Parts: sequence; structure tokens; C-alpha cells
Amino acid sequence: MEIIIGLAAFILLWMMWRLYQAKQYNRFIDWLNVDISPKLAQVLIAEMEQNRSELFPNTEDHIHAALMYYRQYPVRIFEAAVAREVIEQGWLIDKPHKRWAAHLLFIQAAYRLKNG
Repeated sequence: MEIIIGLAAFILLWMMWRLYQAKQYNRFIDWLNVDISPKLAQVLIAEMEQNRSELFPNTEDHIHAALMYYRQYPVRIFEAAVAREVIEQGWLIDKPHKRWAAHLLFIQAAYRLKNG
């Protein structure tokens, strides 16, 4: 009987730990969507306006489509923010941030930015 109670307590503690980790990851995703996404949008708009040419007119429709593309998935926000240094490299060195970023890149691999 004591073994069953001990096992049940262990399983309950493990489930509580996993719930805590999931909440931290969800806070990371919310941070990307709420804090980083507007900063990235400003950088993208400035970048597209600066690179206007006859070949790449970058009209308001182009800018709107680009913002929709990046905001569609958190992994795209993350990758674009790291590439454009909206998220600093020093921030990524922190262990929990590395873990969340690696998890995000793995889970949403199908939606990552395609290069080449």
C-alpha cells in the first residue's frame, strides 16, 4: 500500500513539474507574439521601405503580406528576430531561453523560414 501511495505521489509531482514547464514555454510563446512581434514589424517595415526599387516596389500590400507571413507562426517571428538582431545573442545564451528556443524550432519545424 505504501508503495502505491509513494508511486502516486511521484507521478503527481512529475505531472506538476511538466505543467510548470509547459506554462513557462507558453509564456515564451506569448512573449514572442506580444513583445517581439511589434518590434520585428517595425524593423521589417523600415527594411522594406529602405530597399524599395523598381524591381522590388515594396508597396503597402507587400509590407502587409510580409507581416502576415512572419506573424503566422511563432517560429517565424523567432527566426526573423534573431536574424535581424531584435533578439540579442546574449539572451539566447541563457539556459532556459536556449531550451525554449530549441523546443520551438523542433516543434514548429514544418513552419520554419525556408532559405535557399
